[in-house]
Amino acid sequence: MPRKKRPRRLINRYAQSRLYDVETRSYVSVDRLRELRSEGYEVVVREVETGRFVSDEVLRPGFDA
Repeated sequence: MPRKKRPRRLINRYAQSRLYDVETRSYVSVDRLRELRSEGYEVVVREVETGRFVSDEVLRPGFDA
């Protein structure tokens, strides 16, 4: 039986590391992203200017926006 997919949350990262949750239409903190992960969401962070996915970079320990 296949594993159930985790719900995905798309986060846009703007200049000065501002993080925008597309679903809730609000800016969020790195701490909130970590909370979402612990709640079972797959958090995907995309840098708006380049289109590059930077989830691992943003969510690594020691990163503070």
